[in-house]
Amino acid sequence: MKFLFSVVTLFFLTGSCNSQKQATTNSNESNAAPVAEKQIMTDKQKAVGQNYDVAVIYEARSRGFAKYAYISKAKVTLSEDRSLQKMDDYTCDAKDWEDIEQLLDAIDRKTFQSLKAPTDKRLYDGAASTTLSIKQGDVVYMTPTFDEGFPPKEIEKLVNKVLAIAEKVKKQ
Repeated sequence: MKFLFSVVTLFFLTGSCNSQKQATTNSNESNAAPVAEKQIMTDKQKAVGQNYDVAVIYEARSRGFAKYAYISKAKVTLSEDRSLQKMDDYTCDAKDWEDIEQLLDAIDRKTFQSLKAPTDKRLYDGAASTTLSIKQGDVVYMTPTFDEGFPPKEIEKLVNKVLAIAEKVKKQ
């Protein structure tokens, strides 16, 4: 009986000591967690705030051809290099960006990813495979591939404006 009493006492003491340690550790962690969490949220908010650009990305590729245009409020980036190693940056004109924003407002993002290509020349190398993407922060809406020069009617004005801006800045 004395042995049983000792084991129960030992268990009780060990259990209570561990639970106190655990409670102490948890209280220290809980005090540190909100501070760390606040710091993480602040850093995340800073990163999102800096990268919450809206941009339009046009990509056309075939075996011997590549065209890339990235247009945001601040800049226009162009490349004709398939690996995108050589890229040229230009400033985006405020009027051009306003036009892009108006065209973007007219597009339904939900149906953007289900647009149908009017032609299928890209399937037999008759045209470059092309996509148009809209980047909003860390979310990207991308069209299915279509033939270069023959975009779906819903985005035709936007594609033409992107290409016009690319040609305009290239001439500068």
